[in-house]
Amino acid sequence: MPISDPSAVGHGAGLGDLVIPGLTVPDPDTEQRVTYVLPSEETGRALVGGIGLPWLRDLDFGTQWVNRVVDLEWPDHVLVEDMSYAAHRVLHRLQEVRPSKVILVGCMPRREDVPGTIRRYQLDLTPPDDEEVQDRLSEAAMGIIDLDHTLAVVRYYGGFPTETIVIEVEPADDSFGLGFSDPVEATVDAVLEFVRQEL
Repeated sequence: MPISDPSAVGHGAGLGDLVIPGLTVPDPDTEQRVTYVLPSEETGRALVGGIGLPWLRDLDFGTQWVNRVVDLEWPDHVLVEDMSYAAHRVLHRLQEVRPSKVILVGCMPRREDVPGTIRRYQLDLTPPDDEEVQDRLSEAAMGIIDLDHTLAVVRYYGGFPTETIVIEVEPADDSFGLGFSDPVEATVDAVLEFVRQEL
């Protein structure tokens, strides 16, 4: 399904440009406009994504966990990526990749478990209501990034595959700074093992 229409390209895009809504990248290797086409079906890939809040100790777990494991050996069909960006951009990335399975890693304060508790669950894909998503999108536009925002927005637009797993850790320290608290640091290898079991 094309996501760009050459006849509808805005001012300033000329021949030889790769046109994606919101993004125009010069393509010096062609004199014809290239239309980016989204995959029409799931690709068989598994996407492991970390979501974290930079500079907030344990809440940055998803980002820093990915940084630690991305260079390990992974099966060819597995993509490991930092997805610590606005929820609607995560939706766009999933539309590009069309993974058959998604595993999201993060740290979320649920206040129900002791710090360092690992929770693993299959995501209920039931969409949230319109009002919640509007609030989440408004907050995302102001720079709010967290696991719950991503889960709500992507579910609303049907962007997750049926097999979507969340692995989250209960934080102990959400203050400004670098590095994890001891209880969260102790979960890094266990989270990696949970992810590998899913693959």
